[in-house]
Amino acid sequence: MKPYDQVQREIQNILDKIARANASIARHEAQDVPDKLALIQYGEMKGQLTEQLLVLLAEMDIRLSLAA
Repeated sequence: MKPYDQVQREIQNILDKIARANASIARHEAQDVPDKLALIQYGEMKGQLTEQLLVLLAEMDIRLSLAA
């Protein structure tokens, strides 16, 4: 098991990446002609980051499941 501080840093890092992905998604959605491929790719990246976040939270004995 990883040290608690390391897990916290990794969680924060993933949350920062999710925030950047959300900003990129919003930026692409706001374009006159949204880039559908970019939206799909950022959505997939956000899904992967969310899965990584769930793994890290489980290491802290926090169990969650995704609704969608």
